[in-house]
Amino acid sequence: MNKRYVGFIVILALMAASGCDEKTKLAEVTGVVTLDGKPLELIQVEFWPTTGPRSIGKTDTEGKFTLEIDDRTQKGAIPGTHKVALRDTWPSKDDYINDGGEWVDKSNGKKSRIHSKYYDAPLSPLSVEVVAGKPNTFDFKVDPRK
Repeated sequence: MNKRYVGFIVILALMAASGCDEKTKLAEVTGVVTLDGKPLELIQVEFWPTTGPRSIGKTDTEGKFTLEIDDRTQKGAIPGTHKVALRDTWPSKDDYINDGGEWVDKSNGKKSRIHSKYYDAPLSPLSVEVVAGKPNTFDFKVDPRK
């Protein structure tokens, strides 16, 4: 298994174990992902906070996303600093992890449209500050695949 994905799975397990109780205050988070000024559909957007659950969303045909916490029980993200990971799910139209925790390639030979530097949250160049009590909008202009 790729070391990058092992790290991702470990982080995901730790985040799931920390949970998110009903009293967790979340901030609304929306935004747009573009490449060369054009919206990108089917980009999975992940916000990884220092502590607490990850928030995720997927872009629509206009490149717009809205986040919800990982267990999908609440919309938004925990206030604070987040590393941002972006994954292009267009090649497979979905993201899929098998029962062994490994990513399954369902791309049929299609390649990602965005640079791989965005895939892994700890290594991603993207970082944002989510502020409590107000809507947070983040627009990401990404580099093409290399």
